[in-house]
Amino acid sequence: MNNIFCFWTDDNIISENRLNNIKQLKEITECNIIFVDKKNLNNYILDKHPLHPAYKYLSAVHKSDYLRTYFMNFHGGGYCDIKKTTGSWKKSFEILYKSDAWIIGYKEIQGGSPVRSLNHNYLVGNGSYICKKNTKLTNEWYDNMILLLDKKLEDLKKNPSNNPRDSFGNNGSKYPILWAEMLGCIFHPLIFKYKDNVINTLPKPILNNYK
Repeated sequence: MNNIFCFWTDDNIISENRLNNIKQLKEITECNIIFVDKKNLNNYILDKHPLHPAYKYLSAVHKSDYLRTYFMNFHGGGYCDIKKTTGSWKKSFEILYKSDAWIIGYKEIQGGSPVRSLNHNYLVGNGSYICKKNTKLTNEWYDNMILLLDKKLEDLKKNPSNNPRDSFGNNGSKYPILWAEMLGCIFHPLIFKYKDNVINTLPKPILNNYK
């Protein structure tokens, strides 16, 4: 089964536009869309790998960053932001699993990575991808995120997120995690490190009018 996971970690009601995006994903990707929210999240959390104690203090955006990292490492399959896509993913699943690659994503744009020193031509974007589980890439991605949260835990307890898009310094926020610190700053250096195991032919997400 070609599963694609989508996450909604916030307490607010998902918008009609987002619901339409999920419907479009089901139709266009030709894959099984699994919508994960607070109600069913525990069904996917492994006993040997519980959620980090810092998870409950994170912003909704960083919870989504956490979950895509967790799921790609321990479950594998697809991840997609709740945004429309531009094509079927069936061929991409087939290409990945018939190859020696570990991830298939879409080409990152110039300036799209928070790590400006990396050549974007070797990177894939963070909005959607398909991963094989338990690879060197996903292991390091997950482990580096956990190390970050270990360091931030006490500060997070003192300054938990107070809005879904919270980040350090945003409107004077003391919430101790920068916007891209949990995902792009970890993910893109690893994609570059393992670029020989990366394919960049996944259909691109549509990045406008998605909210």
